Amino acid sequence: MKRSILSVGNLAAILILGGCMETMPGPDRPRPPRPGKPICTREYAPVCAAKGWRRKTFSNSCMAQAERYTVISPKPCDGK
Repeated sequence: MKRSILSVGNLAAILILGGCMETMPGPDRPRPPRPGKPICTREYAPVCAAKGWRRKTFSNSCMAQAERYTVISPKPCDGK
């Protein structure tokens, strides 16, 4: 009787741990995107964007918005 209780306990532990491992992201499964950050393409359409007094050139408007910059020009920023 004692042996069957131990076996049932081991079986339950294996099933619980197996379920936990199934939900963990692995290298073959992509991670879900972070909330609040858009998924941007890698197209090259440079824009000038500003955040406060800082100006920076981004490869496209999506990349600027992902960094919380506001696009101010559809061209690269001046190198001043």
